[in-house]
Amino acid sequence: MEKFSRIYLILVLCIVTTVSGEDSPDSAVTQNYCPYFKNRAPVPQPGLKNCTWYKKNACCLQSELDLIFPSVSPPLGASERCLRYTNFLMCYVCAPDQNLFYDNERLTVCGGFCDKWFAACGDAKFKGMKIKELFKSGKEFCRARKFSVGEATGKDCFSFELKITSFATPRLPSEHALWLAATVVVLFVDRS
Repeated sequence: MEKFSRIYLILVLCIVTTVSGEDSPDSAVTQNYCPYFKNRAPVPQPGLKNCTWYKKNACCLQSELDLIFPSVSPPLGASERCLRYTNFLMCYVCAPDQNLFYDNERLTVCGGFCDKWFAACGDAKFKGMKIKELFKSGKEFCRARKFSVGEATGKDCFSFELKITSFATPRLPSEHALWLAATVVVLFVDRS
């Protein structure tokens, strides 16, 4: 019985650590806010039709996206891949952690994302010329779009590729992983 009490105490400590930890996206410790939208707090937006990966916690409203997206024209001859990267970039307005990469009405994009966006859109035309003929690199392309360019990858710059990897690779949310661990521990205790 004492062994079970010790395991129960460890599980309770794990729950407290998981709920209060910085890595938890729903944590009260994380101080995300939306500077693009006058510093309001991100909230669930289940009705998003675009940028849907932010439905659980978004800075944007669908009505705002309806105003923003039609005002941006894609480059002439943009490939499907170019359109996808452009869409990912435009969705930064929905990112619940935009306070990390949007400051003083200026977006900081990670250099790695700029390079991938540039590669995807290189054959599209801008001002009558192919993008890859106008610009030498993704960083130059982003700067010409009036973005600041951050490190290749980092916390203080926008990069959707890093985030999409976590969606594409099935991972258990922290509370499910914790309950799975608790089940394994209980099964182990029951066998001993």
